[in-house]
Amino acid sequence: MARAWPLLGAGAVVELLALSGVLPARPDLVHAISLPPLDLTFDLGALLGRATGPAWFAFGLVLAITGRATILSLMLGSLRRWWFALRFELVVLVPSFLAAELAYCGQAVLYSALFWVAVVLAVAWTVVFAHVPWRGSSSVLSTIGSGLRDGPRLPTVLSYLAALGVLGALVRGGGKAPPLIGVGVSVLLTVAAARRLSRPPTAPMATRLAVVVLAAVLVALSLTNTSVSVPHAAQRPGELVVVAGMDTSSGHGSLFSLRPSYLGFSCERTRYYSYAGPGSGAPQAQAACPITTGSRYTRVDTERPLSELVSSFRAQVDRLAPPVTVITHSSGAWVAWAALSGDRATPVRRIVMLAPLSDPHGYPPPGTNAGGTVGAAGMRLVVAIANWEGFSHFDPDRPLATALLGSPRAARALLERPLQRQVQALAVPSAYDLVLFSTSNPFGRAQAACALFQSHGAVSASAAAAADADRFLSGRLQLPCARWPSWAADAASGFQVP
Repeated sequence: MARAWPLLGAGAVVELLALSGVLPARPDLVHAISLPPLDLTFDLGALLGRATGPAWFAFGLVLAITGRATILSLMLGSLRRWWFALRFELVVLVPSFLAAELAYCGQAVLYSALFWVAVVLAVAWTVVFAHVPWRGSSSVLSTIGSGLRDGPRLPTVLSYLAALGVLGALVRGGGKAPPLIGVGVSVLLTVAAARRLSRPPTAPMATRLAVVVLAAVLVALSLTNTSVSVPHAAQRPGELVVVAGMDTSSGHGSLFSLRPSYLGFSCERTRYYSYAGPGSGAPQAQAACPITTGSRYTRVDTERPLSELVSSFRAQVDRLAPPVTVITHSSGAWVAWAALSGDRATPVRRIVMLAPLSDPHGYPPPGTNAGGTVGAAGMRLVVAIANWEGFSHFDPDRPLATALLGSPRAARALLERPLQRQVQALAVPSAYDLVLFSTSNPFGRAQAACALFQSHGAVSASAAAAADADRFLSGRLQLPCARWPSWAADAASGFQVP
């Protein structure tokens, strides 16, 4: 039977590190004391986010691996099991590192898809490996193989992960004390799970598999969107300005699929903002309406310095007659908000931000020895691979990304700037992005619509988003929000990189 006292001691150490400020008291702290390999994934995430250089990362990695091996061997009954525990930690090192690095990437560049991939990988590795140390074998690889053949104790491991997710959700956003309390609860959950894994399974493989399949079906059904009818908005006065986000180009990007008629505007009264400045238009490409104004721009133009983009926005918008409505997607909200804050007169009266971004983790510039240096190097490699594959042309070291993603406080500070008095704003977030935000209201002074179970890019063409925007533009109140759409983000907050 797994011993409890090694985890109790480790939990006390984690509490002291959090109280002293070495580890931040955040929801991810509940993963600091958890079943392997989840505990090593936490350690790697902390090193990726806080190590100031490769040497410190390597030193911390050695401490993490040897420390986790020592705790595991003591839980197994004796330090004579240390070599087995060490071999196990080395086997799970690479998959744990991959999950931690992708979580860092998602938080650094505010790309929730990367973060959710990290969550899926971390869960998968835990399902595959968590049962291995408790089977009493001396061979790691053969135990993994037999476990995959006989069933890796899925109900027990998944129940444990679900309980850990609920714990992370309960402590999220509760200040410093709840995460510290959560560490103690996590110790109890982990000891209970380890002791159950130490005993032979009580149900046949077919029964265990049926339980897992049923649970997966229930989760899938709970995340299914209810259908929303496309709004038939009445024609509104004024003009509509569409502002796409970073890594788009003229006519190419998710917001170009937005149908202005859903918001009460004709194509004749729709203008597409150009990151390259004023001009006579560009090819329509994927846009719902002809692009008759603005210069043709490329993806590189979307990461020009914010001051240049603000000047360009004003040059294209200030000549329009009020009332002007602005609709943005993703980082396009930063450009519009920066241009509309302050006391400068503007014809804009409403701004609708679809899937806006805030709260980046931050990352240091290349060649510096600051916290997160190793994680940032991995992030740049992931971005380079994505660019090489043609998936994107994003560059984390261009001016706009450096200014608002590289600094952990810049985007939030921008959205806290007061808009001009006549301008009202609405944020329509994606439920999948909520896990990236540290507070329940990361959009500054904007009203917030209910989070939509649409991916970051799909919010642009969502009928539900159009309905929220139509309600806002018509002067009606937003509908009350259910609490459950944020549960998945709350539960996954434990996988964040500190």
